[in-house]
Amino acid sequence: MATLDLGSGGGVDTLNGIATYLSNGGTAARVLTASLLGLISSPFIAVIDIINAITQFATAPFEGAGQSIAALFDGLLTAPAALIEAGARISENSIAAVFGQTLAGILALPLTVALALVSLYLLARYLNEEETGNVIAGLPIDVPVVGTDEEETADE
Repeated sequence: MATLDLGSGGGVDTLNGIATYLSNGGTAARVLTASLLGLISSPFIAVIDIINAITQFATAPFEGAGQSIAALFDGLLTAPAALIEAGARISENSIAAVFGQTLAGILALPLTVALALVSLYLLARYLNEEETGNVIAGLPIDVPVVGTDEEETADE
């Protein structure tokens, strides 16, 4: 039995598909029925497509925001967690090399937590924005001739 294939639905593809269908033994009644059903259903399909386009237009910013928030949380939480995990593995290997497997198994968690807390403390101290001098960064030494003079700011 012949199949009715209209290609992409363009004018030339539709006419070629109908001609091929009829030349392969297809019936004109089926072509007419399909055409009538297409005419009846096309306004409904157009309305559905318009509603779908409006819905996609309205929801696209929210989907994009959701994806960007997911990427932000992934970068803020997953990457530091992976860094801490890598540091924990290095600490575990170092502890095992120094103390042996048995003692390393006992000390691994407390030492890893201590190293993570020390790292966070050092990061917090760095971000504290203490006053520094103009000679060497981090040291509160000011040389009047070198660099620019800054006014002191009150830390809140």
